[in-house]
Amino acid sequence: MITYRFKKFLSALLIMMLVLGNIFIPITDSNTGLGIADVSAAPKKTSTNWPKAPTLYGESAILIDASTGTILYDKKCNKKMYPASITKIMTALLTIENCKLDETVVFSKNAINGLEYGDANAGCQIGEKLSVKDCLYALMLTSANEVATALGEHIAGSTKEFAEMMNERAEKAGATGVHFANANGLHDPNHYVTAYGMAMIMRDALKYQTFRDIINTSEYTIKKNNKRKENFNSYQRHKMVRRYSGFYYDGIIGGKTGFTNQSGTTLVTSAERNGMTLITVVLNSNGNNVYYDTKALLDYGFDNFHKVNVAQNDSRFKNTESVTLKSPFCNDNSSISIDDSACVVIPKKVKFADLTSEISFGISNDKFATITYKYGSKSVGTAGIKYTNTVADTPNESSTTSVAESGTTNLSSESVQSTTALDTENKTAAANSDNSKKSNFKVPKILLPIIIGIVIVVILILIIVMQHRRLNKIRANKRNRNR
Repeated sequence: MITYRFKKFLSALLIMMLVLGNIFIPITDSNTGLGIADVSAAPKKTSTNWPKAPTLYGESAILIDASTGTILYDKKCNKKMYPASITKIMTALLTIENCKLDETVVFSKNAINGLEYGDANAGCQIGEKLSVKDCLYALMLTSANEVATALGEHIAGSTKEFAEMMNERAEKAGATGVHFANANGLHDPNHYVTAYGMAMIMRDALKYQTFRDIINTSEYTIKKNNKRKENFNSYQRHKMVRRYSGFYYDGIIGGKTGFTNQSGTTLVTSAERNGMTLITVVLNSNGNNVYYDTKALLDYGFDNFHKVNVAQNDSRFKNTESVTLKSPFCNDNSSISIDDSACVVIPKKVKFADLTSEISFGISNDKFATITYKYGSKSVGTAGIKYTNTVADTPNESSTTSVAESGTTNLSSESVQSTTALDTENKTAAANSDNSKKSNFKVPKILLPIIIGIVIVVILILIIVMQHRRLNKIRANKRNRNR
């Protein structure tokens, strides 16, 4: 049985371990601010000065920055709504990712007969052959519903299987609250989106220059073919792209319109100014109100926000002073630094120093951690912490010697002497550098708590073993006395 003294000793030992833990666990590197236990920036005031948002007619809407995904405005952005033809953004995205532009699409009976009176179409016929490029322009400009169905069948074999692809791709894009049942957006109770989900799909689509070129086109001509006796002109329906529509917007990239009786007027739009690309989604608006809403959102974004580079402002992660990790056993140089392309989008009156940050660890591509920056409770962007590993260059001794020997005959005695002196100086400097490197090698701070913990555990085990032997000896003496 453990004595009172031993219990007292154990209590003291535990207290000492806790004290050491508090001393060593919050170690922070002076160059990076990376702590072992807590790497978040110091807490700051949570009150924010977010710009006053416009009042919109649409039932649901969102405004995001395309590069960071930062939400600058939302109105019921996670409410499930009917999308109508803005669905075709997803159809175009999957087509660009799965087809070549010169592939031939053959229109089936199902694609043509699926149309109802009044549905937008490009006048395609059963058996007609169009290139994927022609189909994409008819899809996004004319909003041709039979073309959407034909593309889905061409890619997946059937509308049902293509809808499954759409849902999988939506999940990959981070489009929450979205479920597709067809390729064109004609009404189906099981076919719905959220403003946030559509913004994320548009964000992925904008990564393709082909998509940008198509949605920024005002007119496109489909040439006559095996079924079409005359050329067919597709015209842009998005009024903010058309220069003389009265709704043209400076910096417009394009987007997609939509309307059904159940969805109301829907619109997805993207524009770019001053290096910032914005995406808007407006759902269940009415007529031209959808353009007024979209313009108000874009103006709100460009007038009140700007993009700020993280690496140039976060003093914990300076690329010129990135942490270098050197091993005495090899010539590899490993370093960590913040992604120099990472940005945050913040109100123009807000300083970077007003932001708070949180870090999460997880290996993805070339980064091992991600910093999330917040202004109050709003996330304004992220930055990856990158890990790089390079091998230090070593001089080729044999080639250096041969070069020196080949040039010896042409050297004067004076140049030989100066070269010898320079060699001696270089060797001395190299020796001093090696000694400096050896003297500068220190045990990393992160190992200190581990070593101390191991020593404490070993001591604890030895004490327990000794105490156990002592008790056994006492018991043995008692048994001898009883005899």
